[in-house]
Amino acid sequence: MFCVYGIKNCNTVKKSLEWLNSNKIEFEFFDVKKIDLTTNLINDWINNISSPYTSENLINKTGMTWRKLSGDEKKIPFSKENIINLIQKYPTVMKRPLITDEKKVLVIGFDENIYEEKIK
Repeated sequence: MFCVYGIKNCNTVKKSLEWLNSNKIEFEFFDVKKIDLTTNLINDWINNISSPYTSENLINKTGMTWRKLSGDEKKIPFSKENIINLIQKYPTVMKRPLITDEKKVLVIGFDENIYEEKIK
């Protein structure tokens, strides 16, 4: 079963959930504001990210959370450790939704073509 990580009121997450439901795809939803984003979980995402994504794609650099970060926080290099720390400190800085199958990250964000290719 697919795991979907996001925030219910995020428009991109809403589009994704609608697509999954309309295609009758079973999934479990996890609100990143309400769950504990453990080091192990985020580390699993980084270690099991699929093409065309990289670990840097886990960070939403166009979102409100990113824009509110200090200049110093934005300048940190995107090492595995820094990405984990940033997501744990600010869960909403994640690009959403993030969809996994087992531990493998299939998609980040919403692109219907990629969903058709990787999820259906």
